[in-house]
Amino acid sequence: MIGENHESEVEGWLAVQRTFSGMVDEVSAIGETVTKSIRSAQPVYAVIPEPEHRAAVTLQVLNRLHALSEHRGLSASELTAATDLAAERAAGGVPIDALIAAYQVADAEIWRILVERSTPAMTDLLPRVGTLMFEAIRETTTVMAGAHSSVARAIDGDRITLAHQFLECLQDPEQQSAAAVIAARLRLDPRGEFVGLVWLPAPGVTEFSAHQTVSTLPPHLATDVVSRAVAGGQLEMITQAARLPEVVTHGLAEGSLAGRWGIGLARSGLAGARESLGDARLAFNCTSIDHPVRTFERDWHEAVVLAERARVEVLLAPMVEVAHANPHLAETVLAFAAADMSIAAAAQAVHVHANSVTYRLERWSRLTGLEARSFVGLSQSVIACRLAGGHPRPTHSAQREVDNDGRD
Repeated sequence: MIGENHESEVEGWLAVQRTFSGMVDEVSAIGETVTKSIRSAQPVYAVIPEPEHRAAVTLQVLNRLHALSEHRGLSASELTAATDLAAERAAGGVPIDALIAAYQVADAEIWRILVERSTPAMTDLLPRVGTLMFEAIRETTTVMAGAHSSVARAIDGDRITLAHQFLECLQDPEQQSAAAVIAARLRLDPRGEFVGLVWLPAPGVTEFSAHQTVSTLPPHLATDVVSRAVAGGQLEMITQAARLPEVVTHGLAEGSLAGRWGIGLARSGLAGARESLGDARLAFNCTSIDHPVRTFERDWHEAVVLAERARVEVLLAPMVEVAHANPHLAETVLAFAAADMSIAAAAQAVHVHANSVTYRLERWSRLTGLEARSFVGLSQSVIACRLAGGHPRPTHSAQREVDNDGRD
């Protein structure tokens, strides 16, 4: 009986080995499948070139298959390969949880194929194979976490220091040579195109403090960004990648990216980087609750005018008070401007009848002396409404005049 059990077990292991050998022959196809699954489930892997990623996955799968077919744990060289990959992924900005999840995708695919191809002789051995796989996951996770943490800490420390030095030198025309050297160390092309950004995270988005930097961003967006914290809890950033500006400008600045954003114009060279960051500051200064994302390319006219807020407020102070006192009028003026002076489109935007829009524009013109249906009057009216900022601050005289007219 014992001999029969032994023979059955030997036969089973031979079947297991044959199955794993078959997978070795198909390792390129398996690696392709696993790579696609990882990149679909973990967007952070977009920072890793796909051919490089596929080669690493294929090697990982091959090491797993060799160890399992030989009924053993991972060898020292196989664990070293996992350690080296963890260090590379840390350098590439892939977080440890995404890395471990990626390894688990490969193990899950190996297990799926094994179960799918199992024979009756293999059935009793599957729990033992599962135990081997579980132990390999434990060992791999341990060595990867250690290597990733060590490299990530060193990179973060160096990058934070270099980012501050770069942004400081960037602002000083006499330090452009130093800025170019630091840019190269940050893997930025000094002659390339830069985009500046300013971000004030929304309350509750993060435990933000003056000591934190761009590590606040999701890792797959932070890889090509350098930043520093400035007064007021804001982050000033420079990037040569389109990922972060595209995410923000396409209306996805929510969740971990929620808050107010100013985005500069793409400009070339280090002088362009300095100017783009200046653009971003101007754009940020015209953000509001209703308009949390501003780009200099689209909103430059408001950004430039509002940069001289103190000068302009002297000219438009009475109109700003009317906007504070009558937010429904200010809302209609802004909607009318955004609708290219179309009464019908403005009515749809503020959810009132077209006649109400006409009345409100007339009312605004009477209260402010600005003809909202003329180019000059509308331009000045928009600036007054932006200066008001959407925060009602009624003045008694203006409010009484509206209250006494029952039409609106």
